[in-house]
Amino acid sequence: MFSNRRIWIDGKMTAFKAAKVHILSHSFARGSGIFEVMSVYPTDNGVAVFRLRDHLLRLEHSARDLMMKIPLSRNRLTQAIKQTVRANRVSHGLVKLIVFYPGFGLEVIPTDDKVSVAVAAFQFGRDFNMSKFGEDRFATAAISKWRKLDPRTVPVHAKAAANYLNPMLAKLEVRKRGFKTPVLLDTDGFVAEGATESVFIVKNGRVLTSRPEHILLSITRMSILQICADLKVPLAQKKLTPQDLRACDEAFFSSTTCKVWPICRIENHKLPAPGPVSLKLQNYFDLILAGKIKKYHKWLELVD
Repeated sequence: MFSNRRIWIDGKMTAFKAAKVHILSHSFARGSGIFEVMSVYPTDNGVAVFRLRDHLLRLEHSARDLMMKIPLSRNRLTQAIKQTVRANRVSHGLVKLIVFYPGFGLEVIPTDDKVSVAVAAFQFGRDFNMSKFGEDRFATAAISKWRKLDPRTVPVHAKAAANYLNPMLAKLEVRKRGFKTPVLLDTDGFVAEGATESVFIVKNGRVLTSRPEHILLSITRMSILQICADLKVPLAQKKLTPQDLRACDEAFFSSTTCKVWPICRIENHKLPAPGPVSLKLQNYFDLILAGKIKKYHKWLELVD
């Protein structure tokens, strides 16, 4: 399926099947890699990567949190991403950027400080479809028994591979109960986030979302906050309880792959999907991604 795809690794385009690291590499064995996933859209002005610069800024924060040195400049990473998108003929899809220790590593800390960078790009439809990720038109959500990682134990703001064992277990757990996506509570019992999504609810026309202390600082989440301000939709970041989820008027997830993903059920609480506020945000986001709102052209990094 991917025989003619190419992955950019340390400055060279590599055949998909040849893109490998040793099984005892530190980032594979210890989960020390960091990464970013970016979305690609066909806009009125050409193919563009959504908020590429902001993703690279977050990558730099992740590297600092893990005391890792990225060997390439922000400009060089930008060029690598664009080159990979073009090489794989992606016009609507995803880019995954990985920074990792490729060297042999049995110790807890890397003994080989070489850092590698890889970039892959995939087209929706041709390479994968969202249903394979369980992301159908509407989401069903359940509160997981697993709690979100505590920021006093690991840097939860870092997009690090090891942090994703936590949402993986949560997602497997709620899938066994017949739901698509988990909602994780923090260690104090307040709503944190989904597996790879931010959580938003609407009550009496007001959008509510979790405070940022215990969650990944999502690029899409920040975009939703700005869109709400533009559309004068009331919004608050606050400590949300499980009861808030069960009493809301509508709800949605947001992430790189699904900018606004309406939720039709949280546990036994059925919801309109999309609700009127969710639909308003979704439609406006679609206009931004198509390049139809000039003030947001700065969010669209053209590939060509």
